[in-house]
Amino acid sequence: MLVIAYYFPPLGGVGVQRTLKYVKYLPENGWQPVVITPARPAYTVRDATLLNELQADLQVERTGSFEPARLPAAVEAFLSRRRLASSATDAHVGQATTSLPARLLTKSMILWNRVWAPFLFPDAAVGWVGAASKRGLQVHKRAPVDAIYSTSGPVSCHLVARKIAARTGLPWIADFRDPWIGNAFNSKPRGLNAYRQRRMESGIVAWADRLIFPTQGVMKAYAERYPLASAKMLVIPNGYDVADFPSPVGPVRTGKSGTDGEVASRRFRLVYAGSLYGEQELEIFLKGLEQVAARRPDIKDRLDVEFVGWLTAANRRLAAGYADSNRLGSMVRFSGFVPHAEAIRKEAEADGLLQIIADDPRKGEVQGGKLMEYLGLDKQILAIVPEGVAREVLRELDWGILADPTPDGVAVGIERLIDEPPPTRRADPEGRYDRVNLAARLAAYLDDAVAAGRSARGAGPPPAGEPR
Repeated sequence: MLVIAYYFPPLGGVGVQRTLKYVKYLPENGWQPVVITPARPAYTVRDATLLNELQADLQVERTGSFEPARLPAAVEAFLSRRRLASSATDAHVGQATTSLPARLLTKSMILWNRVWAPFLFPDAAVGWVGAASKRGLQVHKRAPVDAIYSTSGPVSCHLVARKIAARTGLPWIADFRDPWIGNAFNSKPRGLNAYRQRRMESGIVAWADRLIFPTQGVMKAYAERYPLASAKMLVIPNGYDVADFPSPVGPVRTGKSGTDGEVASRRFRLVYAGSLYGEQELEIFLKGLEQVAARRPDIKDRLDVEFVGWLTAANRRLAAGYADSNRLGSMVRFSGFVPHAEAIRKEAEADGLLQIIADDPRKGEVQGGKLMEYLGLDKQILAIVPEGVAREVLRELDWGILADPTPDGVAVGIERLIDEPPPTRRADPEGRYDRVNLAARLAAYLDDAVAAGRSARGAGPPPAGEPR
């Protein structure tokens, strides 16, 4: 099978994991992936340690790509190195003062993005589509493949798959790791751009033979938008890979806080692992933490909170505002992005794991890739999330402390986390979110798509939203 993936090692971040684990475990189920990915992507987050998970015989085709975003990415990398080298770095929040020339350079890069943005549709990776589709056809010509799998974002991955499918007649499975239209973390498109998105998304839904979504909420939204295509939609959730975890995993505390000297004297370690894109999540948490610390001063001596992952510029400024020791500086630290293995180690050594999703429009459909990894570690989870798919998963497993995404909800949740004993059982005893089992589900879906065959392309694509 061809795997069309923009985010692939040595790129890092949560978005890489879903595809990486499929590629790792599909051969056990009779499918040999051939990955098509850019050689020099503009995305700047790197985690070379993930290359160690690739099988020695895995065929990875790295192609050229035209990406104007490389220039801003290079500038950002340069500024990051300057920040790290600067003696003015505030180690607590990983933020440094930036010189006037650097700030002017950053503003120039923002202008650069605005100039190119109208030409980069559906996204900044569209300049990769031609080279990637050409390479995919070459691979198929040399050694015929049986199916195509593409994963978004970026949506350009689906355009690559569509071109190859149109030329070869191969069955095509399109995986939406995140929704495109209606994505809660993207600004709402307007006017012509909104029309173009709707038209392109409906074309992808119509052409693809199968559609995969990570949550019931996302699939439901697509099924409501394209009811005639609902029969070819399936949920395969994100998951955890037991092979990533240190052994043994599970709760590290030996009793309830305050019930014996050793446990009561230890600070409770709460870890959030993952990027923070939203503008509300971090503020809600910090306000709630400040509120409970004012009500219960003992918590300042009993709790350590670590955020591991990338922050937006707005969230870095917010973090800096709370960094003073008179506020939350003695309890909260921000470690920045670390390789996946190190993030796992921090999670495994924690007493509790944190998930935050604001109660904004459509965020009830958001689950968060890290939530499943948390479950695999069998650690207590403080889930500050609205009603939606994240709560449904935790309720099904009878796991975690659920808190409303408000400062009051955060305060109550933290008190429960500190005062209640940790769980002593498995979070997912049936392994429903184990990556090995999820790869087997994808393999079965691929088998079904191939067995069903494809309709002839000669008459052109079906009407938007209709299954083939």
